Amino acid sequence: MPSKLDRKPTNDRPSDDAKSAFLTKIREAAVRRFAESGYDGTSMRDIGSLVGVHAGSLYVHIKSKEDLLYQIVGEIAESGEAALLRVEASDVGAIDKLRMLARIHLRWSMANPDAAKVFEREWMRLNGAQLAEVQVKRQRWADAVERIIRAGVDDGTFRDMDVALAAVAFRSVLNSNYTCDGDPDVDGIKLADEFVDFLFNGWVASAHR
Repeated sequence: MPSKLDRKPTNDRPSDDAKSAFLTKIREAAVRRFAESGYDGTSMRDIGSLVGVHAGSLYVHIKSKEDLLYQIVGEIAESGEAALLRVEASDVGAIDKLRMLARIHLRWSMANPDAAKVFEREWMRLNGAQLAEVQVKRQRWADAVERIIRAGVDDGTFRDMDVALAAVAFRSVLNSNYTCDGDPDVDGIKLADEFVDFLFNGWVASAHR
């Protein structure tokens, strides 16, 4: 019989992979609840019930409900910024760059409608440094859209216009896509292309422009 010194020590603590998986589960539950009930209408107890633990147990993995919102919104903003940098660096014109942005955004938001709602509606519930950081990230995206449109005006692709207003129109219409949530008949690529064509050309057919 092996001695106690020969026995391998047992470790009941969860592995890093298990912790990461559970944190992902918490975030997914939070996104679902924030989208359904809003940040203010969601309690830690609500989130805990979705993942099968008491609310107090969540604090082993997160600092607070606000920090959880910050993690969710910040991750989405960083992913969007990375995609934006790739689009800006691409060797295509302004229309194609905006079309690429529309495709990326609409495909993601249609695949992740709850996350899209939280990102657009709940981020302002943050406070202090976390709010300021997310505002900076969102502004970078807005500034890049303006740069793309400005480049299009400068090279004659677009008519001379109020670039800031055009950028607001692009972002506003692009973010108003929740009516397509979960609709299997909606093609994200087609919707993005039609959106860009509509924004740039209006309802007038090309033969009559």
